[in-house]
Amino acid sequence: MPILATMGLKKIYIAPAMTDGSMPAKGNQWLDLGDVYQDTCSLKDDSPEITEHKSETSSKVITLVGETPTAIELSLMDPDLTQLARYFGGTPTGEDGKRVWIRPKKLEYKEWAMWIEPEEGLFIGCANVRIIPTFEITYSSKGICLVPMTIKFQSNLQASEEMSDPTVA
Repeated sequence: MPILATMGLKKIYIAPAMTDGSMPAKGNQWLDLGDVYQDTCSLKDDSPEITEHKSETSSKVITLVGETPTAIELSLMDPDLTQLARYFGGTPTGEDGKRVWIRPKKLEYKEWAMWIEPEEGLFIGCANVRIIPTFEITYSSKGICLVPMTIKFQSNLQASEEMSDPTVA
């Protein structure tokens, strides 16, 4: 019997979110998120809102649990101007090698679909996420340009045993 385990990170794919809330079909609309800096990617649930209602006259307790917010924290490593424009907004102008990109003051509102491909195991995805990037550049002999990102799930998390490279239709 094979040992099934989900481990490692191979690639993260994104595509524009569908207006009907479904996961986009496999095909060339799926893009590589970019190079994820080593040991920075983690998917975590935040604690849901919990409300307890307790009876004054008995031991009755009713516990209501709200939605569980899910997010991914990671850092992109050394992104190019196309990636910066994709996540922050704006458009690079000029010819190759001489392009200029100006970051907008406010992030454009963009919704994406996402699949996370592990080295081994289950693909994890979401049909609607919001990518919230920030800049972090260390100007030193050991520094690099990183773009820390929070990817907020805006719909249900999906896990798939049969999913494979979404760029291949």
